[in-house]
Amino acid sequence: MSLRRALTVLFTALALVCAATVLSDAPIAIGQLRGAGAAIMEVSEVRPGMRGYGLTVFRGTQPERFEVEVIDVLHDFRPDQDLILVRTIHPILEEAPTVGGMSGSPIYLEDRLVGAYAYGWPYGRQPVAGVTPIRSMLAEIDRPVRPDSFPGAVPMPATSGARPARRPELRGARPYLGTEPRGALAALEEQSRRLAIPRTAGTSGASMIPASTPLLVGGLEPSVVAMLSEHLAPFGLDVLQAGGGGARAATTSGPPARFVDGGGLAVTLARGDIASNVVGTVTHVQGDRLVAFGHPMLEAGETGLPTAVARVLHILASFQRSFKIAEPVAPVGALVQDRQATIVVDQQLQPAMIPVRLRLTGVPDAQRSEWNFEVASHRALTPLLVFTSITNAVKSVAADHADVMFDATSRVWIDGRGAPVEVHDTGFAATGPASSSALQQLRGFDLVELAFVNPFVVTRPTRIEIELAMRFAHETAEIVDASVASTEVDPGERVNVRVVLRRYGMPEEVRMVPVDVPESAAGQSISVMVQPGSEVELERPEPRTLDHAIDAVRERYPRTSLVVSTRLPGSRGLRMAGHVVRSLPGSALDALQQAGDSDRARAFVTHRRAEVPMDVVLSGGARVELSVRRVARAAD
Repeated sequence: MSLRRALTVLFTALALVCAATVLSDAPIAIGQLRGAGAAIMEVSEVRPGMRGYGLTVFRGTQPERFEVEVIDVLHDFRPDQDLILVRTIHPILEEAPTVGGMSGSPIYLEDRLVGAYAYGWPYGRQPVAGVTPIRSMLAEIDRPVRPDSFPGAVPMPATSGARPARRPELRGARPYLGTEPRGALAALEEQSRRLAIPRTAGTSGASMIPASTPLLVGGLEPSVVAMLSEHLAPFGLDVLQAGGGGARAATTSGPPARFVDGGGLAVTLARGDIASNVVGTVTHVQGDRLVAFGHPMLEAGETGLPTAVARVLHILASFQRSFKIAEPVAPVGALVQDRQATIVVDQQLQPAMIPVRLRLTGVPDAQRSEWNFEVASHRALTPLLVFTSITNAVKSVAADHADVMFDATSRVWIDGRGAPVEVHDTGFAATGPASSSALQQLRGFDLVELAFVNPFVVTRPTRIEIELAMRFAHETAEIVDASVASTEVDPGERVNVRVVLRRYGMPEEVRMVPVDVPESAAGQSISVMVQPGSEVELERPEPRTLDHAIDAVRERYPRTSLVVSTRLPGSRGLRMAGHVVRSLPGSALDALQQAGDSDRARAFVTHRRAEVPMDVVLSGGARVELSVRRVARAAD
């Protein structure tokens, strides 16, 4: 080799060494270089003692480098998924061994992407983390999505046909027909039962669990934060009052306009006067999509939650739980897949959010009466977030533990319908205006559930307004007894049922309610039930359209109605799609059931009902058993 050629090779080698040194000191450049197509290391190549590094944001928006050392590989950690155990090396991670919000931080061995920082032990003293293999995560990045999974999103996912007139399936959700109350929490509780997530078992410190995913909230009272935490704890979301990044956060100057490997990511659940964001880290950007977290958020499958680039303000180190304090600064894309190994974000999809307006009246000297914000469009989360916001608004202006009555007007706009659907509820909160049990039963939540999972049309709620008129009073009555002059009655006789009511702070009062004994009950026993209207299950036709389902929600008896129901012995009816047939002979009932759809044609015991409107909210109940003579007594 000539001297000139030897010097050329030497200088080239020195230049490569210098370039490698510069890159090692500039981790954000590394993440960007890997954005288009990172080299992958398979789990089978991983060996104990291997050293590498990870990328995450400790402050601001720029990823920084931390060192890692492989401990070993834990095989079959989850179904068809291994876990790589690593020790992390960084001054901050010595103080905060497992950091909520670092989930998804990419881990590299031999300059190849091997996985995402994802799991840890609560109360662990050593900085040890579990890494989800990148192959398990990338297996989800190209998973196709249903065109009707994200109604209202722009642009809509590609579809080969027109918008379906009916829902071909509900992705695991039970269809809702509006015929029974659901309330604000039913959908979330159903999701929790379906998944049976054992994450709360890991809080003892003996089990490895997902590195806590912080849900940072702003504008909420501490007691409301605790309530929200209780409902979301089974999903591994750690609700923390650390600000949520409302409208002001988006005006921060200089944020990156796109996601990068190791950069901060926020999943926005609410923004405006009330804000909440789930914080994590981007693992790998591939084209218009990216993978993050290294574990599920809710494991809800296809979903359409808004996402944003996040700015980290501080890492709070704590023996109990360390986490990133962060806020969204640049909305980009939507979470489209929420799976076992990862979440997937589509940067080209702009999901729809639901504007919400709350208005409170009747509280003297209240400093505020109206709240405006947006919530994510999600079957389980939307009603929870609205309910939480109502509770928070009420508590912030009227934290007294005095008894309170409320009149609620709920308006829900449903896509495809011009005018909003409006329902009215009257309620009572015995432990103060922020009592959650009373507010979560507003029928407006049933309308929201109908918009999401009715079996008739693909639609969604597009706006929600709730007006709450409160007054500090105790206008209630308990149904304590019911009786008749004689429990032996004639067929066809009109009997007065004596109902005893106990109003709060007042003497007992009696209401006489006439009940007609049916001729067909001769020689039999009948039951007379006295109930608050809200506890009566009506024998309605099974709805055949969304309009019918909305009517089922609207036409329920209110809590202020006293309802007396007479159960007709041996009298059966049949509830079918579109109509109800009452008081059928046994042979006719059998014939109709065999001729119709047995899954949708349901038999029921026939009742006759009398409604007595009251000016109080009712509770309690009573029953009277009557024996009907075979033959009516002769008139005197």
